[in-house]
Amino acid sequence: MENLYKRIFSRNIGILTESEQDKLRDSTIAIAGAGGVGGLLAERLIRVGVGQLKIVDPEAFEESNLNRQFSSSMLNLGKNKAEAVFMQIKDINPEANIHYSKSGITTESDARLLVNDCDLVIDEMDFGLFRESILLQRAARRRGIYYIFTSAIGFGALIAIFDPEGCTLEEYDNLPRDVDLNDVDQLTVPLERICPVMPSYFTGDIIQEMGDIGEEIVSGKRPGPTTSIGVGLASILAANEAVNIILRRRDIATAPEYTYIDLLDRKFIVGTIS
Repeated sequence: MENLYKRIFSRNIGILTESEQDKLRDSTIAIAGAGGVGGLLAERLIRVGVGQLKIVDPEAFEESNLNRQFSSSMLNLGKNKAEAVFMQIKDINPEANIHYSKSGITTESDARLLVNDCDLVIDEMDFGLFRESILLQRAARRRGIYYIFTSAIGFGALIAIFDPEGCTLEEYDNLPRDVDLNDVDQLTVPLERICPVMPSYFTGDIIQEMGDIGEEIVSGKRPGPTTSIGVGLASILAANEAVNIILRRRDIATAPEYTYIDLLDRKFIVGTIS
């Protein structure tokens, strides 16, 4: 390791070997979405020593982001999320190459451009952007790299890991093989694929009070309720699995692996979905 890099990440050594740390320095990870989970994830990946990050997000911070999103503040309202995250993490490791874009994933070409030269892609786009997520996972499969998505749900988080040789995101979401990505009505995803166990605090009286809002959340037409706790947990899960994948610290099943943790409900579920 070079001197500055070695000094910054000296406390990693003993958990990681120097050769593993060098491998992280030489890795490139793409993050689609720099909001709640994505912004915190970028910070964690830079602090663990990942040498190259690519971050994209077309959205700007608004007041509803202040309860959970990294870089959101009164001063940053109206500023692009990817740019704000970049400005906050760029001096953690001055040797890191961090590229950001204010464009989102709207076309197949956008997805290919993001995953180009990457070792891993992590989907942190808003729940409901099913079309964009499918385009991104297709691009990852073509490149032969793992695709991860995470979702923060209340005080909990779900992470799913897709082997490039495993099932497609369409299959995971129980969508038709020939699904029309431009037909919103066809892109309805079962809630259990996003949240395998509904948190107890989202049931009963709360759901009844929500009425039509609950249906809008399930269909992806309305953002789901979440907190800084769930967002922080999701970012930690994603950063941890990113390190596992880059360093090959453990075997990963070809079928999508998922982990679901809810701190308020004290639930921990792991498994695979075929």
